[in-house]
Amino acid sequence: MNFTDDSKQRRHPGLFDTALVLLSVLAVYPIAGSLLTVLVTGGVSLGEGFRGLTGPVVSKLLAAQALGQIAVLALPVFWLVSRFSGGGLFGRATLGWLGIGKQGGVRLALMAGAGMLLLQPALYSIVELQTLLLPYLGMLGKTLASEQAMLDQFLRILAGDASIGGSILSALVLVLTPAFCEELFFRGYIQKSLAVNLNPRRAVLFTGVVFALFHMEWFNFAPLTLLGWYIGYIYLKSDNLLVPAIAHGTNNLAALVLLKTGVDSGGGATDAASGVIGYWPWWVLVAVSLFLFFLLIRSFPVRPALQDADNPMPREASLKSHS
Repeated sequence: MNFTDDSKQRRHPGLFDTALVLLSVLAVYPIAGSLLTVLVTGGVSLGEGFRGLTGPVVSKLLAAQALGQIAVLALPVFWLVSRFSGGGLFGRATLGWLGIGKQGGVRLALMAGAGMLLLQPALYSIVELQTLLLPYLGMLGKTLASEQAMLDQFLRILAGDASIGGSILSALVLVLTPAFCEELFFRGYIQKSLAVNLNPRRAVLFTGVVFALFHMEWFNFAPLTLLGWYIGYIYLKSDNLLVPAIAHGTNNLAALVLLKTGVDSGGGATDAASGVIGYWPWWVLVAVSLFLFFLLIRSFPVRPALQDADNPMPREASLKSHS
């Protein structure tokens, strides 16, 4: 794959290159995950109810998941961007194009995390409503419920170690690693690449859908897509990768806390909805949280991030080219 014949004329990947990278990662990631799972479990059959997931195996699975995300999602992005940025693998131009290490991101990151917390009641309500609709979908509903119940059980086991070491490991793997690796790939590379080739706002919409598809959680496809759109929007506004990473990590942390406390979002796809959506105070909470969310979104500074479509080079590289 050759992104550029003249690094001075071309500072971003083409549309075909971006599509090829996306399809390759979507194909390779589940295969790599399956191979790593077989390696760390030593071929042990997990069996019904994941009885084979003992403490040491769980730790190995968590480590394998982190390794897979770093190897398949994160490291290739640095290499790909370095090919057309003109910088080294972790050079200033490469990091700048991705939106890493830019000034002024802490305040926006905190705002993004707060926005994610404000979205949680609405997202929870969507999952609850879906749970109520599943019995009306026949076999499709039963299949979705069964798949989600199995995933919930698997995640509960991964997050279930109550020891300090186990809690730190699960937080690193289930919260921080995907927050940075997935954002590096989906927002830092895919969305940014699509924005400079097509339309920045369409790039947000498309990347949000692909982000949801990547997780292969069909029961949670709608909430994951909404999350992807929100995260993509704040990256578009900030052009600072710390902002979507903190928002993503906040959502993961909220999910981990629910798992640790024995509460599933939606109460588990195979169970009846928890009943909270049947009470009007809950919907008042949802309305208030959404109102505050939109106020927060409107308060995001209007940074000329849309100029990335016309000037995809990092600001430092652009200044050098004009000096």
